[in-house]
Amino acid sequence: MKTYWDFSALVEATENAELRIRLHDQNGITRTHALAEVFACLTGNPERRMDHESAVEAVKNLAADLDFTDLSSAEVIAALSQARKKGVRGGHVHDLLHAVAADKAGAQELLTLDGNDFRGLPEKARIVEI
Repeated sequence: MKTYWDFSALVEATENAELRIRLHDQNGITRTHALAEVFACLTGNPERRMDHESAVEAVKNLAADLDFTDLSSAEVIAALSQARKKGVRGGHVHDLLHAVAADKAGAQELLTLDGNDFRGLPEKARIVEI
């Protein structure tokens, strides 16, 4: 089964051994932008704050077990044109683009910590909250 990992699921995989093994075994899918989101969370969140070198190493280790599906500028613009219809504005646009990438990759499920962020966004992928 193809599983798309949003950044929150990837951050959780840096602390949860069971999730990390799942990611390694499944070769999950994400956008390359998720790596920057993970780094930002690991270095900026006071509850998880890591030094930069440790965060880079964590991102590097995650990247080794991921396949990447990115969106073209035309795909991003097409998604943005649907944003209002889907109730998306502000920072929620990042969730929309993750959902579009998940569908583009042919993922059957989209793994996240907060399923509410993705309600009504993917066309094909089933939202799985961890």
